[in-house]
Amino acid sequence: MYKCIHTMTAPSPLPLTLRQASGVPFYRQLHDQLSALITSGALPPGTLLPGVRQLAQDTLVSLITARRVYADLEAAGLVERRQGQGTYVRAPAPDARAQARDEARQVLADAVIRARQLGLADAEQQAFLATLWTDGADDDAR
Repeated sequence: MYKCIHTMTAPSPLPLTLRQASGVPFYRQLHDQLSALITSGALPPGTLLPGVRQLAQDTLVSLITARRVYADLEAAGLVERRQGQGTYVRAPAPDARAQARDEARQVLADAVIRARQLGLADAEQQAFLATLWTDGADDDAR
């Protein structure tokens, strides 16, 4: 677990977990985790993110990967770079929360369809989700 995100008021590190065994490129894992933290509100607007070099060092990715993640988050309107001050979480657009819910709904719908294709009954899926909620999805989902 990597702790690399700091807030302006009181440092409150948040975990970013990159797993080579997942088969998902580190860039995508880092981008998706930061995006999820921002859109969920876990990183409130105004939160100062680590510098590119610090992010790369803390997560063991290249500087190019860290720069690309921040550039893409900025292009998506999730963060803003302030010259000489750092990279900050932007205030979400009014419909960002609704968009996040819609995206989560679609991801879950796709997962239900795939689970049914694999032969899992709805009750098994519910039990599996309950276990993930209780034990924490971070250990198995990323």
